[in-house]
Amino acid sequence: MFKLSIFLFVLATAFSVISADYSDPACKQPIEPGTCYGYFEVYGYNTTTEKCELFIYGGCEGNDNRYETIGECQQACEYDC
Repeated sequence: MFKLSIFLFVLATAFSVISADYSDPACKQPIEPGTCYGYFEVYGYNTTTEKCELFIYGGCEGNDNRYETIGECQQACEYDC
């Protein structure tokens, strides 16, 4: 019985790790350039392509799906299962 309990615990732990979504909640937001007319090259996560993409941020409003480097975006939003 003890071995079965250990096996089930390990199985449940493995399943929760495999199915975990480690991404930043901002990654689920649409890429939003904002309403101002600045020109800032930033990166956002595209949920359709499942990749970080360059876009032009206007400097105000928008949302949190905005990263200064592609590395920051990839670390927050792209993950391998």
